[in-house]
Amino acid sequence: MSYVCSKPPVWSCSCHCKACQKLSGAPFVSAFSVPSASVEISGETISFTRESDAGNRVRTSSCAHCGTRVFAQSDGAKHLINIFAGTLSDPSGFRPVSNVYLSEAASWIDPPEADFNFPGMPAA
Repeated sequence: MSYVCSKPPVWSCSCHCKACQKLSGAPFVSAFSVPSASVEISGETISFTRESDAGNRVRTSSCAHCGTRVFAQSDGAKHLINIFAGTLSDPSGFRPVSNVYLSEAASWIDPPEADFNFPGMPAA
């Protein structure tokens, strides 16, 4: 599967929440948000849905062939799609603007440098 974004990100972050840690097997996940209408996805995906701590349903989609987690979308922000930075063809230009859920961060790492740091998810 592949994707193309026709608009630049509106937000980027490294998420340190327990759900992202468990879903990725890593201490945090870095992602960026783009308007949903600006993303064209081709190929086959598989999805699963979980409930966020705010009570929203979050659908995470992966490549149906290799299992790579590619993007997530929350019912609480259907106008945005969150794409995992590790799936970029060239991630060299990616920079997380913020760290979120630092209250749940693994104690054995230092968070990546960012302009903003939040103990949870900031209000929209």
